[in-house]
Amino acid sequence: MEQFVLRPIGEIVSPYIKPYHAPRQVDADDRQHPAIVRLYAHPTAHQMLHDVDGFDRLWLISWFHRVSGWKPKVLPPRSRIKRGVLATRSPHRPNPIGISAVAVVEIRGLDIHIDGCDLLYGTPVLDVKPYLPCADAFPDARAGWVDAINQIHFDVSWQCPQPNDPWLVAHIERTLAADPFPHPYRRIRVDEGGTGVLAVEHLRVTFHLDNATVVVTAIHAAEPT
Repeated sequence: MEQFVLRPIGEIVSPYIKPYHAPRQVDADDRQHPAIVRLYAHPTAHQMLHDVDGFDRLWLISWFHRVSGWKPKVLPPRSRIKRGVLATRSPHRPNPIGISAVAVVEIRGLDIHIDGCDLLYGTPVLDVKPYLPCADAFPDARAGWVDAINQIHFDVSWQCPQPNDPWLVAHIERTLAADPFPHPYRRIRVDEGGTGVLAVEHLRVTFHLDNATVVVTAIHAAEPT
């Protein structure tokens, strides 16, 4: 088949260094997600940016440069069974191209300051397009298997003291409320005693299920390997 050469026009400057730092779904995360689309210096770069500041939102077309390989069926973070890769937003695709709808905050020089970013630091940006509500918004569209997943929700209670870090508390509750069952992308496993363990950076959060409630029992540092 014919091959194409893609040249990035810029890259992402974000606080997300490792994949698990980035939100799985920005709208489901109560954190702010500021970042910068830093266009590369080019004789026509400033001309390309003309009129962009008139749009509230943009589509970013990016290249998942840290992805290697793909499979026809994948296990999405919000599913317990494998799905066809084209029915998911997995970055592991035949061509690792990403699309993100982000909010424009301001433009300074060749930097487009954005909010609602879920891209890792250094992600190459292939293109920027305006988001048009009249053409791009279909709120009544079916979302396939995701519609059923969205109906699942667990309550989270704490049997141990909560950490002082609000982000950590929110991340734990958000992850466990969505689905506390073992999953590699959610970094959840079950130990030999049947206790659930959620990994968050260097911490391990233990929990158990009580009907539809996830009970967090302890938080401790991971043992050295």
